[in-house]
Amino acid sequence: MYKDLIKDKKIHSLNIPKTIVPSPSETDYRNGSIERYFTQKTNDIYGFVYEINAQTYNELKSNPYWITEMIRWRLSGPMDIVYTNEGKVKDKGIINSNKSSIAEGQKIIKNLNLYLPNILQFYK
Repeated sequence: MYKDLIKDKKIHSLNIPKTIVPSPSETDYRNGSIERYFTQKTNDIYGFVYEINAQTYNELKSNPYWITEMIRWRLSGPMDIVYTNEGKVKDKGIINSNKSSIAEGQKIIKNLNLYLPNILQFYK
């Protein structure tokens, strides 16, 4: 058992990842959303949440010491729900979309909502 852990330690990094703040581009705003990547230590599910870049996310996905999650974050569009003339939802709106993304992400990273208190972050 100990030999397996040591072997894993040599293969997988225990280094704390560099936390980033995304910088959405004009293209991202035209597209209306970005992908945001997060990680947390596997043995500390209520511990610190790190926002990371896509490359770090891909490196940590197979690392048993870290859990990872990606969410889609809305940047532009209507703030609230938009309905069609028939009363059907045409667009969930940024607020509901980002709340839904956080709720989905919290299935993996329990306290993601504490890291993302501003539902309208990057809104333009």
